[in-house]
Amino acid sequence: MAHGKKASRSLLFCILFGILCVIPCAAMPFTHAPAAGNETLQAKPVLVYADGAVNPDYFSELSDYLADHTAFRAELITARAHAAAALFGESSSDQVILGKDGWLFYARELPDYEGSEPMSDRQIWCAARSLYLMQEYASAHGAAFLFAAAPNKSTIYPQQMPGRYQKSALPGNLDRFYEELARQGVAYADVRPALREAQAQTYLAWDSHWNGYGSALAHDAIMCALGKDASTAQEAFAPASHIGDLQGMLYPADTQTEQAAALARSRSFAYSGTVRGADDLTIRTQSDASDGSLLMFRDSFGNALHEDMAESFAAALFSRLMPYDLTLLEKQSADTLVIELVERNLARLAQDAPQMPAPVRTLEAAPVSADGTASLRAAQDGAVAGCVRYDGSVLCEKMDKDSEIFLMLDGTVYEAAPVGETENSFTLWAPAAVDAAVLVRCGGVWCAVKTELIP
Repeated sequence: MAHGKKASRSLLFCILFGILCVIPCAAMPFTHAPAAGNETLQAKPVLVYADGAVNPDYFSELSDYLADHTAFRAELITARAHAAAALFGESSSDQVILGKDGWLFYARELPDYEGSEPMSDRQIWCAARSLYLMQEYASAHGAAFLFAAAPNKSTIYPQQMPGRYQKSALPGNLDRFYEELARQGVAYADVRPALREAQAQTYLAWDSHWNGYGSALAHDAIMCALGKDASTAQEAFAPASHIGDLQGMLYPADTQTEQAAALARSRSFAYSGTVRGADDLTIRTQSDASDGSLLMFRDSFGNALHEDMAESFAAALFSRLMPYDLTLLEKQSADTLVIELVERNLARLAQDAPQMPAPVRTLEAAPVSADGTASLRAAQDGAVAGCVRYDGSVLCEKMDKDSEIFLMLDGTVYEAAPVGETENSFTLWAPAAVDAAVLVRCGGVWCAVKTELIP
């Protein structure tokens, strides 16, 4: 008799367990599973394409689709994350670090914090040189130039990071980069002191970005570096409800908000054209500012910062597009060019070439031959009117670590942006030519290396 009751309980348990397993799948047609944070959900797979071909990855895509769209997925992920945080003090997401007092940090900041992935000296130099070329282009068009890095949250609030992560005592990428910018004469604004010395919180606890007060401090530092008066951070701020991006990654079903500092008054600028949100790739604004036209390349930190900057210029164009299109400077008739980029993405400045005509250079003496090779590709990409895009890389052991890369095209010398997949890659836009030779400095002397044009 006891054996029968035990068997019945086991059967009932199995049935209940089976029902619980089936419910999430059975409820899929009646529910919507949102993406957690910034993830991209698998689209519903197609077995047979329009051309009649069979999708060879159908079953793997179907498996991913079912996993991504299971009913109550967000609730289950959130419950698991809260359990991991409460029981083990750990984050259940590899994208989010669980800090002290419930603070959240973006995991991509960790290499900067620990100093585990330092940029090479050549990468630092190349990134700075790319900005130098942009500043030179802006100056030639009568525009002021300024670069400003948005600090990682852990840079400003290291005391909120978990104790198991050790902050590097060595100069980080941003410190080294600013030193190189100073050496090359590139204008920049270091907003870290203003954020660190602030008497109130400047970053959101559950988000990777600064709050409205932190943005205002950065704006004032940028405007000061441009030689303009600014005091937005001295105005009144009021609490505003906010759901953080990191909160959405770790706890996607949570609806709890944190109070974020926001400018208390209404904004004194207007959007030009249709604007869906602060994440738009392109935003145009107009304000009652007396004069000035701004072109600003920005990232997600500009979601808040663009509102502060828009009030300081009569007209402004904000772009999230990368690589940076410097030809917009003329189209906007801008007298100021500002580039804002988050600290953790500094390496991108050594990877993406700014779209602009390459500057012409003059050599004091004819280049000599040197052992080395260079590969070169030319293509009409239409990015810069009247120019061909040239991409290449150099292999020369004697090349100086701080050497510019020149390209001689039919006798005219142009400087390339030293960016790309490797430390000695380059890109430039220049008129089409028949003869091409890559020039680099070796021991301070300009040398021509054997150049192969790859079709």
